[in-house]
Amino acid sequence: MKDKSRVTVDMTSDEHMCLKMACAMLGVTMKEFLIKSAFKRMEEIEDQWLTERARETLKNIDSGEEKTVSWKEAKKRLK
Repeated sequence: MKDKSRVTVDMTSDEHMCLKMACAMLGVTMKEFLIKSAFKRMEEIEDQWLTERARETLKNIDSGEEKTVSWKEAKKRLK
């Protein structure tokens, strides 16, 4: 058996009821819904971070702060 961790989420009775009803309508368990929702949000955050990093890199290349290299040069550096 794999190691598992437990997370407890405090919510109001109304929040719990809304969550439970939404999950029932979707045909998923609350566990499935919460895990999928959390991972979807984490992917969105990662995508946003990567986009910001790419824009920053392109800005630095345009300003001359960073330089680009050819694919051929990059392969040489990896060897």
